[in-house]
Amino acid sequence: MEAILMRKKSEETAVSEPKPRGRPRSEEAATAVMDAAYRLSAEFGLKGATIQAIAAETGVSKMTIYKWWDKRLYLLIDAFLVHTNRVLFISPDDPADEAIHAHALRYVAALQGDLGRVMLAVLAECVAETGTSQTFVDRYLNYRRKLGLSIIKKGQKDGCITTAQPAELLYDKIYGTILYRHQFGLKGLDKNSLKILVDSTLKP
Repeated sequence: MEAILMRKKSEETAVSEPKPRGRPRSEEAATAVMDAAYRLSAEFGLKGATIQAIAAETGVSKMTIYKWWDKRLYLLIDAFLVHTNRVLFISPDDPADEAIHAHALRYVAALQGDLGRVMLAVLAECVAETGTSQTFVDRYLNYRRKLGLSIIKKGQKDGCITTAQPAELLYDKIYGTILYRHQFGLKGLDKNSLKILVDSTLKP
């Protein structure tokens, strides 16, 4: 059964983490499954992140895992979202321009490590299984994009972001540039280049 997103407060920001439907034996078990799925994907790629391997590592049966996630793809995307929420939080309390800049810096750095490798692997699995990236968009990107848009709109309202262009366009210009460079193996943005990108987008 597909996982659903439920809101969960943290000290720095409210994030939604995917949780399996039904009545799992414990939330700890579901979290362990997602953690194992992410870890195995990062270390061994998709070939190593099988349901059998995840079950062996966590002690949760394959049958139970499939009750929580209909497909391995759904589990991999949810595991990726949970990990991203942990390492790429975005503060709703800091000035919006500063929050976006700090988040973009962390994003660029994270993409150079296992998070970037897992993202490419999950996207590849999504396209191979469905023919499009829509499942990834529905289960991951829409949530993360909505979170960023809320920060940008807040900044436009309080004046720390001076452009009146649509928040969607601003978000996509910043994060689309970052993701494009990563996906096609282009050189990552350094701190100065990233500052120019963010400032020219939010404060033209």
